[in-house]
Amino acid sequence: MKSIVTLAAAALLTVPALAQNKGGVAVVDIDAVAQELGIAEAVVEELTAAQNNLNQQLSNAKTQLQARMNQAEAQAGQQPTPQNRQALVNFNRQLNQQFDQYQANARQILANTRVSRIRDFQEKLKPIALEEAKKQGLHVVMMKVSPPIFAYTDEVDITTAVTAAAKAAGINAESIAPADDGKGKGGDEKGKGTTPAAPAKGKGDDKGGKN
Repeated sequence: MKSIVTLAAAALLTVPALAQNKGGVAVVDIDAVAQELGIAEAVVEELTAAQNNLNQQLSNAKTQLQARMNQAEAQAGQQPTPQNRQALVNFNRQLNQQFDQYQANARQILANTRVSRIRDFQEKLKPIALEEAKKQGLHVVMMKVSPPIFAYTDEVDITTAVTAAAKAAGINAESIAPADDGKGKGGDEKGKGTTPAAPAKGKGDDKGGKN
């Protein structure tokens, strides 16, 4: 399973350049920190609820589009003229394109929310990780999962220290939860066995309109 909180970019957390000359590289397993703080589970739950919400919206949209197609066919009659048949084909294509756009918008909402949660967590954790690294004379923090680390000694692994410091600082699921804007949960994607950084396909991937 892919990383739950790791983005492809931003592999290093660094302190100012003047300090880097004094020490080496620390390693933190950011996934383990997220799991221990309860953030990983909370994000997945949010994404699951949001995907279900969007899937329902897509289902409703598909039903409405199909009703429009049915109405157009009824108006054309049982023996439509060639012009009417072509008009129905064009209308069906238009409805399918409209539904495709709905799906694209939903996927974008899911992706944006997922990335927002990940970045929020990383930004909150960054100063804590740097502080724990400096306590050991280390001045660069590398995430354990990206890029792949060939080898390192246990002495530079600050995961446990970062987790403890993050708990003390009050970083938890609530601290990265979205503000309550009265709209409820919605706009995220998650399939069973996936993570915020590794989305699954939604359930609304079939076409709207009449097939």
